[in-house]
Amino acid sequence: MPELPEVETIKRGLKTKLVGQKIISVDVRVPKLFVGFPEMIEGQKIIDIDRRAKILIWKLEKNYLAFHLKMTGQLIYAPNKNRNWVVGGHPDKAYVAELPHKHSHIIFQLENGTLYFNDLRKFGWIKVLKDDAEMEPLVADLGPEYDWPEYTLDYLQQKLARRGGVTIKQALLDQSLVAGVGNIYADEALFLSKVHPKRKVSSLTGAEIAALYQNIPKVFETSLNHGGTSSQHYRKHDGSKGNYLNFANVYKREGRPCKTCGTPIERIKIASRSSHFCPQCQK
Repeated sequence: MPELPEVETIKRGLKTKLVGQKIISVDVRVPKLFVGFPEMIEGQKIIDIDRRAKILIWKLEKNYLAFHLKMTGQLIYAPNKNRNWVVGGHPDKAYVAELPHKHSHIIFQLENGTLYFNDLRKFGWIKVLKDDAEMEPLVADLGPEYDWPEYTLDYLQQKLARRGGVTIKQALLDQSLVAGVGNIYADEALFLSKVHPKRKVSSLTGAEIAALYQNIPKVFETSLNHGGTSSQHYRKHDGSKGNYLNFANVYKREGRPCKTCGTPIERIKIASRSSHFCPQCQK
């Protein structure tokens, strides 16, 4: 699933291409993925593109448009000059496909190009929102962003104190703690903090919580610098891959030597989610 760095990377890319363009038409090929009616947004100009946690938000002249990519969603933009564009040039079928293809479920025709919402699993969604009041339920339960003033060590300590009975991995995946953290960056932050993912929150020391407080932003920023993580379906707005996976310490490195101590990285299930860790470095 795209997490904060992936959605932020898409946001930054689309913002440079789409802001100021008018939505000419919207072709909804799978109705369950589009909440609202295309005519509600057709003819409107895209004023701004923002993000909250893993939700991409377009500000239009009269409405908002919210996108959630879920597990396999992609937003690929093809300028008019590349109307017969083929993404990439690589045998990975999730990466290369002439657009539109069978997984292109919603297609936005803009003034200067076409945006394709592709989704293999069909779990993602796009919602037309009339105003801030309709936006509120989507974001009401989200915790602060890692770069907000509200994200402080004191905040993290207080929030974790209420979750003493769960594992730290489960706590980090709770979007009401820190918005945008998912499987990838929870594993990576825990490795940098030398904390085993199965540890109960109540067992963490003050120094370990302080390390997590510092390392969550660190892994986000590192991933952003590398365009996010393309381990399966995630692609940037131009169809290219993010390459954070080349710099990850534990995620998707099961059986490979730890970059710090050489011990093979292990993978276990915690609450039905995979967790990658070094059994020597993380205690």
